Amino acid sequence: MKSVPHLVSALTVTCALALGGCSAKESDTSDIEPGQSAEVPTSDFNSTDALGDHLRSSIDEAHVHRESESNPDFDHERDVDRLHVEFPSSGQPNTDKKATADAVQGAGNAEFDYDMLMITGTTDEGTWSYMFSPDTVKDLTKSGEAVEADTVWDSADQDFDSVHR
Repeated sequence: MKSVPHLVSALTVTCALALGGCSAKESDTSDIEPGQSAEVPTSDFNSTDALGDHLRSSIDEAHVHRESESNPDFDHERDVDRLHVEFPSSGQPNTDKKATADAVQGAGNAEFDYDMLMITGTTDEGTWSYMFSPDTVKDLTKSGEAVEADTVWDSADQDFDSVHR
């Protein structure tokens, strides 16, 4: 008789584990709380390397580059010089909005020129991007107040986002 309770316990645990795999997909990381603000830089950035170093303190594996630096076929007369901020994304909206706000805030302290800021996150489900003109970046950062993560995507000049919608 002692083995019946152990068998029931073992079956209960096995069923729970099996059903756990049938539940809605859970991310490896959980989303942060809404209402976050961007990290305000304490200095200006004279290069994409310096901006990247700053952003990697809040965005894991952020890669920052201008198209004119990374594209050997870049034509300064014709092509748009996009400032790219790219990183692996978990697809969590609040976390990704915070990363976007940090990138916009950092770009507001760039001492170099660019024609468009393009922030891109890559998930297992796809890629999302938000684009900001230098004028939009200036408007969002000119007050000296931190960029609000909850509203930063609403300020984008363009977006391509099927991951969060």
